[in-house]
Amino acid sequence: MTNWCENCDRPEEGDVCEVCGAEIIEPVHEPIPWRWRFFIVASVIYLVWRIYQIISWIAH
Repeated sequence: MTNWCENCDRPEEGDVCEVCGAEIIEPVHEPIPWRWRFFIVASVIYLVWRIYQIISWIAH
């Protein structure tokens, strides 16, 4: 994966930008906030419940 120069707004292969000479810093990946994890888990539970309801409705 190539690095990204924030000053020039272009991809670079090395650790220093060839155009502006700025040092390229690796982006820091932050973990997913707990609210988003809760939202995803709640959505999956809701969808599983709705699928169960439609299957039981069709079966009757």
